[in-house]
Amino acid sequence: MLGRKVNSRGYLVDEFGNVVDKDGREIFEHKHLENEEIPKIFPFTKFNIKNVLGDFEMDPLGNPILDRDGDGNSIDRDGKRCNSKGYLIDGDGHVINKYGRTMFDKKLLDNEGDIPKVFRTGLLKSDTASSLSRLMSEIGKNQPSEFDDEEQRIQEELAENIIRRKKKRGNSGNTSVDSMMEDTPANYNA
Repeated sequence: MLGRKVNSRGYLVDEFGNVVDKDGREIFEHKHLENEEIPKIFPFTKFNIKNVLGDFEMDPLGNPILDRDGDGNSIDRDGKRCNSKGYLIDGDGHVINKYGRTMFDKKLLDNEGDIPKVFRTGLLKSDTASSLSRLMSEIGKNQPSEFDDEEQRIQEELAENIIRRKKKRGNSGNTSVDSMMEDTPANYNA
């Protein structure tokens, strides 16, 4: 026995009550649990995100382009009410499918109105015979790692070095071919 903390339903949890995997990576936030139980995902094993998204275009940054109705609510091209992420919603803000059935209670959405990550990744569309442990393993693979932070730090450092070199060089270092040649076509203009 490892002496790890579990909640009343037997799920491994961290100090904040978030459900975690055996390596301590967060799988479900505490706020998404109901009576310390993870969201029921089995009705969604063939979940298709298109069934909960409105009909809209995307801007270059990947955000939905939505219209507004007379009351100022976001709507798609079909006039259906959507949240800021483009998910179809009912009057209470719960995400619904194209048939009007509640799929996600509003409390399961993150601060930006997104559905839980496990449903956005497409993992539940593939193999319906997969076990929960395989799904949890896939979720773990999609978790950010310490290497992501290191890569970000390296990219920032490279960008800073490029900027420093450009400032150091200034405009005094002509690099065009014409400026490096003493005899240019401009010397022959009459």
